[in-house]
This record gives sequence, structure tokens and C-alpha cells, in this order.
Amino acid sequence: MLEPLLTKLKTKIKGAKKGILGINFGNFSIKIAEIKVIKDKPVLTGFIQGRSFENVILNGIINDMPLLVTNMKNILENLQSHIKNVNISLPYELIIFDFFKMKSLPQIEEIKDKINEEIPYKIEDVYYSYYILPEEDTYKIFYLVAKKDIIDQYVDLINKLDLKINNIDGDFINLHNLIEFLYGNKSKLIIDWGYSKIKLLISNNQHPIYSRELFNLGIKKLEQKIIKKLRVSPEVAEKLLIDPKKSDQFNLLKKEYINYIKEIKEEIEYSLEFVKERFRVSIETIFLVGGGARIPDIDNTMTNLLNIKTQKIKIEDKIDIDSNIDPEYLEIINSQGAIAVATAIRDFI
Repeated sequence: MLEPLLTKLKTKIKGAKKGILGINFGNFSIKIAEIKVIKDKPVLTGFIQGRSFENVILNGIINDMPLLVTNMKNILENLQSHIKNVNISLPYELIIFDFFKMKSLPQIEEIKDKINEEIPYKIEDVYYSYYILPEEDTYKIFYLVAKKDIIDQYVDLINKLDLKINNIDGDFINLHNLIEFLYGNKSKLIIDWGYSKIKLLISNNQHPIYSRELFNLGIKKLEQKIIKKLRVSPEVAEKLLIDPKKSDQFNLLKKEYINYIKEIKEEIEYSLEFVKERFRVSIETIFLVGGGARIPDIDNTMTNLLNIKTQKIKIEDKIDIDSNIDPEYLEIINSQGAIAVATAIRDFI
């Protein structure tokens, strides 16, 4: 389990261990997962996703606070949760994640000074955390940095909603921790297959070591191809994304899927080869989350293309699911809702 990015904001809130809301803010939707501890075991007791108002959040930055507050109040009202403690996942765009090498085991002040040299901001203007990986004749110090003024926006938002911040961390760190909890320590590639972009996170058997974004390769690209080729509405295209066999032009649609997935495959192979050369890490398993994880048979397709075991996650393997959650909705929670669940569960794993 990695330590939180913003340790200065991690406080011992009374009652936090009884239940937490995990919030994942996206450009197009907001997801909230509710985790409670029942009989000493974490249970998913609620989940909701709602549309984000247009341009309210762009690449993680809040552009219209009053409208976002209204947006959030509506979503929270529908969730009907009594929990006040909140964990937030920050999108990759708001975080600097990198590493540097040192020949001897560094002291805290040395690490702080080196981070200050590496980042384009003053150290006083950011929150940061780090972890150290020893190698044969050197030490790698991986660090995460987020600007304080952006974080303060989220703290202000939570205060306006009469909620309490328990923890703020990077979305990919929370995903790493969740998948480690579900499936144990192993070298892995996590593919967060979003609407506008795909995020790749590669970990050795303990820590994240490399991350990359594939811009313009999210499922939006496939959706646009479907609209153009089949001349259908965005609403119809959205449905065909997860059930293409409903189309009477399935063969044409299949070609678009194949071309799209091959393009992603090439980018993934490039990243895996880069990590193998730079970090001497070979991937054991690929995990799929995000909307793209709902593409039919995508896990088997990627397994065959990359010759690496690829699977979707199933939180129900180790997290109890409340009876009020429709079992058929779990596919959405395990894909689009994975970050929200990972955000809520981090204090209990």
C-alpha cells in the first residue's frame, strides 16, 4: 500500500473508519462510491455516477465552482448518503510523477531539495510524497507532486458541500492499491480506458514505476468512427460501443473495432518495451478499467494480441456488495466506477 500523496491533508477524522465516500471527478461525469465497514469488513453500500455540467471541470481543474457545487449537491441528493468523510482522486493531469537517482540513501532534506530542482514549481507551492527503490549500486526515488492552489480548490469544494476531507491522492495510485488488494503483488499494467484518452500505469511487484497517456485514443475515437461509418446518432453509437452485434452492419463495425484496437496495441507494446529496457520489468498481468473495459470480449482480445494475460477487475471477489446494489450494475462499477471504489476503499485495505 502506497502512502497518500497529500500527507498533510490526511487527518484522523472521527468516524472515518466507519464509512467514506470516494469521489472521482471527470470532465464528463462524476462518480461516487460509498464504502462502510460492517462487521470489520469493507462493504460497497452505494454507488452513483452523474453527468458533469459542460466545461465545469477541464483536465481536473475546476472552472466554475458555483455550478460544480450545484452539480455535486444534485448527485449527492440522489445518492442519499449520510457519510460526511470524503476521499478524492486527482486525475493524472494534475500530478507530476517521475523519479531521480542517488548513489547513497538520501536524507529527507536531500530528497526535498532534489524534488525542488526537478519540478517546474517552488517546493513551497506543492504537496509531495515519495518512495525509494534500492538497486544494486544506486537508489531510485519516485516522487509525486501536486500544486497547492489546485488542491485548495477541491478542499474548498468539499467544505461548501458540508463534507470533510479525509484524503486526497492520485487516481492511478488508488487504482494500484485496489488491484494489489484484489490480486496481490505482481508486475502489472493497468489500462484506464477512458472516453477521451487512455492512461497506462505500469508497476513492478510493489510500486508504480511508469505512467503514460494515449491522447485521442479513448473510446470517443471509436464512437466517432461508428457515427461516421454507420451514419447514426451519438446516442445509438454509444449503445453500439458495448453491444455492436445489435447493428445490422456488424461486419463493417467489426473492421472499425479491429483497426482501433490494433492502434492501441501498438502503443501498449511500445510502452512495455520501453519499461522492460529502462526498468528491467516484464509484465505478468494486464488489468482493464474504464469505459473501454466494457467493449465486448476485450479482455480475451487483448490477451491474444499481446500474449499477456488480460483481465477485467471484479471488486466483488474481495469486497462485499450491499444487497441494494443491482448485480447487473456491477459491470459498470467494475469499469467506469473503479477509480471511485479505489478511492473509497483505500483506508480499509
